[in-house]
Amino acid sequence: MSKTKYSDEQLSEMSEDAFVNIKEACMRLQERSKCSNDVVIKMLNEVAQFYIQQDEKNSVKDL
Repeated sequence: MSKTKYSDEQLSEMSEDAFVNIKEACMRLQERSKCSNDVVIKMLNEVAQFYIQQDEKNSVKDL
């Protein structure tokens, strides 16, 4: 993935959009599956871990 520079305003807008989209997806998941917040938190942590690992892999490639 390319390393694009974003302004603080652009990053803020992207973060707000992402938060709303992720929150809505989690709410739909809970409505359909009736899963608890703990399940959603576990899944979000797994997604975060995936991106952390991707970033670590890319950092190694850049060396």
